[in-house]
Amino acid sequence: MKRVLPMLVALAILRGWAAEPAGAAVTLAADGKAQLPIVTAKAATARVQKSAATLASYLQKISGAAFELVTGDGASGIAVGTISDFPELQLAQPWDPANPAQREDYLIHTHARGILLIGASELAVEHAVWDMLYRLGYRQFFPGPTWEVIPESRTLTINFQVREHPAYNARRIWYANGMGDWSKPLYADWCARNRAVSGIEVNSGHAYDGIIKRNQAEFDKHPEYLGLVDGKRTSSKFCISNPGLRELVKQDALRQIEKNPALQSVSIDPSDGGGWCECENCRKLGSISDHAVMLANELAETLTAKYPDKFVGMYAYNHHSPPPTIRVHPRVVINVATAFIKGDYTVEALLEGWQKQGATTGIREYYSVHAWDRDLPGRARGANPEYLRKTIPHFHERGARFMSAESSDNWGCNGLGYYLAARMLWDVREGARVEQLKVDFFEKAFGPAKETMSRFYALIDASSKPLLSDDLIGRMYRLLAEARSQSTVPAIRRRCEDLILYTRYVELWSDYTLSENSKRQDAFEALARFAYRIRTTGMVHTSGLIRDLPKRDKTIRVPKEAERNVPPGKNIWMSSEPFTAEEIDKLLAAGIERRKPFDFQPVSFEDNLVPATPLNLPSVATGSFGGLSRGSRVYHTWLSAAPGTVRLTATAGLVYDSRGAAKLGLFPQAEAEGNSVADADVEPDKQPHEVQLSSTYPGHHRVEISDRMAGTEVSWTEGTPMCVQSSPDVPATFWRPWTLYFYVPRGTQIIGGFASGKGTLRDPSGKAAFVFKKEPQYFSVPVPPGSDGGLWKFENCEGQRLLMTVPPYLARNEKELLLPASVVARDRK
Repeated sequence: MKRVLPMLVALAILRGWAAEPAGAAVTLAADGKAQLPIVTAKAATARVQKSAATLASYLQKISGAAFELVTGDGASGIAVGTISDFPELQLAQPWDPANPAQREDYLIHTHARGILLIGASELAVEHAVWDMLYRLGYRQFFPGPTWEVIPESRTLTINFQVREHPAYNARRIWYANGMGDWSKPLYADWCARNRAVSGIEVNSGHAYDGIIKRNQAEFDKHPEYLGLVDGKRTSSKFCISNPGLRELVKQDALRQIEKNPALQSVSIDPSDGGGWCECENCRKLGSISDHAVMLANELAETLTAKYPDKFVGMYAYNHHSPPPTIRVHPRVVINVATAFIKGDYTVEALLEGWQKQGATTGIREYYSVHAWDRDLPGRARGANPEYLRKTIPHFHERGARFMSAESSDNWGCNGLGYYLAARMLWDVREGARVEQLKVDFFEKAFGPAKETMSRFYALIDASSKPLLSDDLIGRMYRLLAEARSQSTVPAIRRRCEDLILYTRYVELWSDYTLSENSKRQDAFEALARFAYRIRTTGMVHTSGLIRDLPKRDKTIRVPKEAERNVPPGKNIWMSSEPFTAEEIDKLLAAGIERRKPFDFQPVSFEDNLVPATPLNLPSVATGSFGGLSRGSRVYHTWLSAAPGTVRLTATAGLVYDSRGAAKLGLFPQAEAEGNSVADADVEPDKQPHEVQLSSTYPGHHRVEISDRMAGTEVSWTEGTPMCVQSSPDVPATFWRPWTLYFYVPRGTQIIGGFASGKGTLRDPSGKAAFVFKKEPQYFSVPVPPGSDGGLWKFENCEGQRLLMTVPPYLARNEKELLLPASVVARDRK
């Protein structure tokens, strides 16, 4: 956080220079000639010398002047180093060297004979160099040379008297789902140039599994170290009441530090999910959070006795998110998760509760999770500058001093948000300047195309809830074509071209989601090949796509020769050939031709579903899902109380009886990791089987069915809440003629969407409002006055109906329909 140094403070720091004024304008370069050398101490470390060389290189790029690198006492010239590098200056210590929270502090101070760039550590010196360049107009908006902005000014004059201290001691915007070799150096450079690194590295990820793996022989000898669940010692949780287990954990942590002395912290966060020990002694320990904290406290005591500067990290997450009833060791850092919270707690309540027990707190954020957003426009928190503007200063005000934000290498959709987050995490007061920071981004990155690109980023901003559609893709292409034509500057055009390639990815993703059968694998391969080819742009998280998507979509696969770890030249899908301007021209023209904007505005709805019964909808004749599903089908259901059971009848193997059992899983909306709480296999014998899926959670659940295209039919007692989602991003496929209902909220003027196959759309009175042809088409149907706030019906339909302006949930009748909670709350009578 910026600290402008008053005159007296500056004089105190420069106590050996009593005759010097506290700050003065300094000319670094004049008419392309350097006016000062860059000075390091004779004893400067290699890292400090590298920082000085970096400064010299970039000052030359900015001004055209060659800056000499010399050694000296720092009394004149551009002094780069730590206070200990320049003892002759007799600088007062403006920070506490023993305080790890101040190891990133630095000052930039001009004086009559030059400028001081002085840091509390080597890392702080690097921060000082990049901050000075930022103040001169340099920007590294996204990773890679395309998104680097180097201003040009043959004369450089500055006057700075500032001390900087970060608001958050840790500022990690990190890639989940792996990082390709192509992205590691680019990401590291971006972090350094935006001060998005940490003075205190707090490891707080799930740790129990790793402890077991590193000590497998001991756990084999002592099965009593594992949690007791249903009479068995097979859990990945620990029996924390066991003294031997606690000693093993402490010795494991000591070995980690002995192996890597640079480690600043050791994580003791529990493994994911449930399975906490049920033995009598563990039950006496108190709450689940008490269990986890007891182990963390003992570990902290052991570590700090030998290594006083080390920390222990842990999340407040899932079963151990509620605050404990026991005190927390001050060297235990608790990163409160902003999702997957148990109990009736807000993030603010968790911060307060853990702090009351003495915990040092931070935030475990989710700026982008590939499985959730798939690099699509406006799907992630990282694409929502307003969310970032509100939360980063707010969490800091509530006492959070660490930030660990899960993200992705997807700068096409989230890059602006990541950049803004880095600025705010260093200085939360930047939250009040978000609009100015955005203007700076548009002006410096896009020049004469700034207004057009401002509209582009508004289009894909998460606050506008963009819906994947021809309309969105068509508008993205058109805005980028306009922006690209507005500048002849190669760097600006390359940035537009990167975003054109990102838009092509979005288009290919849309094609993939709408593909079926063998065409789906072909569409995925086209998507993957394209993602590989643009991997170095950082526009999409290629590693995440290749690694995660086939795990969740069992209809596709990645050959071993195309895995993300297979290098170029051997990887059969990976091309390193960059797209030429001519190729991009063709992609752009074709995309504009294919993707036409709609005459309606797509609307997004949240996925927090509740029964539609409060709407008191009139009774309707029960429709049909067409019976058969193939591949994957997701039903949404509701349990009014917990524990509860979803009862179904399932018949599998209706098309193929040789592809194994159909698999059913029950997924509560409230389950922390999105894991199933009950599973069942149905033999492919074409016979009906009773299936019971039980849950300890109330409310919204998903029943997921997967059968390798073998054909499965499920049925349930009429009136059981049960519906399917059918939208462009989650399309429902029906294999036989079907008749289902959907709700049109009050005030809706147009029902818009996509259709493939014949059928009829009927309004609440039964009147035919639209007749579908066999050919795929987008449809736009006006809602007459009085026909809103009611059930409309897709009757005797074939193929798909993807709803885009109304809640995209289809059910057999009004009793079985679930709707977004906000829609029910607004429209209920």
